[in-house]
Amino acid sequence: MSGIMIIVLLTIIQFIAGFGILNLFKIDGKPGLFIPLAILLGVAVFSVMPFVLQLAYIPLTSTNVFISIIIACVLLNIKFKSGIARLNELKSNIRFKPKLYELPFVIMIAFIIFVSAWRCFYFPPTPRDLTSGAEVIAEYAIREKTMINSVFSVNLETTNNVFKPPFITCLQIIYKYAGFEFGQVWLSTIVACFIIFLYQALTLTVHRIFAGLLVLFFMAIPEMFAYTFMVLFDYSNAVFFCLAIWYLYRFYENQQRSYLAFAGLLMAIATYIRSETLILACLMIPAILWHHWKNKTGIVKGLVSSAFFVAPSVLAYIISITIFINRYLPVQYNIGQLVNNNLFDLSPLFNRFSEINSQLIFSDMGVGYYGYFIYFFILLLALELVVKRKLTPATRNWLYAVLVIYLGFPLLGYLLPLLDLNNSTKRGLFKLFPLMLLYMANNSLLVSWSQKILKWETK
Repeated sequence: MSGIMIIVLLTIIQFIAGFGILNLFKIDGKPGLFIPLAILLGVAVFSVMPFVLQLAYIPLTSTNVFISIIIACVLLNIKFKSGIARLNELKSNIRFKPKLYELPFVIMIAFIIFVSAWRCFYFPPTPRDLTSGAEVIAEYAIREKTMINSVFSVNLETTNNVFKPPFITCLQIIYKYAGFEFGQVWLSTIVACFIIFLYQALTLTVHRIFAGLLVLFFMAIPEMFAYTFMVLFDYSNAVFFCLAIWYLYRFYENQQRSYLAFAGLLMAIATYIRSETLILACLMIPAILWHHWKNKTGIVKGLVSSAFFVAPSVLAYIISITIFINRYLPVQYNIGQLVNNNLFDLSPLFNRFSEINSQLIFSDMGVGYYGYFIYFFILLLALELVVKRKLTPATRNWLYAVLVIYLGFPLLGYLLPLLDLNNSTKRGLFKLFPLMLLYMANNSLLVSWSQKILKWETK
């Protein structure tokens, strides 16, 4: 079977698994949002199954791994009848009739994704954090049928990469068993589905011309584009963090508890990918409490909603870090030593905040990393404040999420000194950009211009 056919087959299985989750949570949406979201959830399901087998001490043979995936698909689609009805509704709503002016953007976006996917397929894993961690563990897991393998018998004093969550390790195992020598083509699935989701999300509020331009501007962020084919945790983490915030804000609009729980699940996936995301999830609690206070639904409901949102992330952290590292791995890794032991000295907090701004954002080096995307965001925000003189609830929500990352990473650097500036923080700021993009989609100037273009089109 050719590589393309295998990718198609795996993608179909991922869609089935993700579709089951969306059906269980009763999540609706137009096909352009629903289908890529289902596939992204399916990738997350894949990333969990070898880990579940490892927790149960079941050998990681190809048979066991793929049978576990099939069983997960069946169990997630246990609501078979409602799933069939939802699938029929989805099929009836699929319409792909792009406007003529959309085609240049669609073609350029597709070309950029193709270039990224080809590089991901053709080149071997290169980041040191991967080759000294998830990649080598996955390679030996294929040989020894366990993630607790010979890698842990060597001297690990110079790296902590083998102690990171097993998200990438599990996906590498699955795709290597599927016949991909380098494994990492799953990243292209995440990238393509996320870009499709973002484009469709933008078209909900702004004209498709603006949506196409904004997505191209987003994809042109130099450092972030590089990590669409260089596998590490940060791009995938940014994807699921953004999706969690998106569905949290959908809960604000429809008040359906299932959307809040679903947002909590997405944040748990983000935490499973990078464990420090738990702190960022907690920083969203003030926004949830404010939402309930503003709508006069009571502080108790606010606390309950906060628990719905954060508790899954806490559980993901406990299982993937506390239990797995302390109870399963044959070597000791004292996580407590990673935390700043002098929390009363706030100078590292202010120093990191200053370094992020002076070195990573507002500098020539920052332009090299992130292009002019942040400057464009600031320009649109300034124009909205000057012209409209007030922010809509939607723009305030997205700006708060941007603020969580902007202030959260100095806090993370203060709490966790190993979270350095030029590697972990530089890549961690990837989470800013989809949030900024979704702010732009709700910018009142772009929205009003979009409405004028639509009015002109319909004349």
